[in-house]
Amino acid sequence: MNKPTPTKAWAVAAAELAALVPLRELATELRDYPVRLIVQLCHLAEMRKGPVPDHAITLLPYLGETALRALVNGGYAERIGEASYAINAYVPTEKGKALAASLTSSTKKR
Repeated sequence: MNKPTPTKAWAVAAAELAALVPLRELATELRDYPVRLIVQLCHLAEMRKGPVPDHAITLLPYLGETALRALVNGGYAERIGEASYAINAYVPTEKGKALAASLTSSTKKR
């Protein structure tokens, strides 16, 4: 099926469907999931004192893999391909550590 050209009716239908509760929850999950993932990655990397194998990250399946690719692409994490104990392993970058630290410090202030 070819992708249809968006029209005003298309935009109205998309907005109507996006307002459905399950799709709003999915949109929230898409927004929040990478935040939870970088926090978990930083925590695991600190505990392990090194790269985190993909099988140790509990927030994976498809959404997690997509979010992890986004974190790597955005410079928040780095994929380590030469880890003998995993297909892929990841380490947070300084940018990722700073983001996770800012979240941790902001929750401690509450």
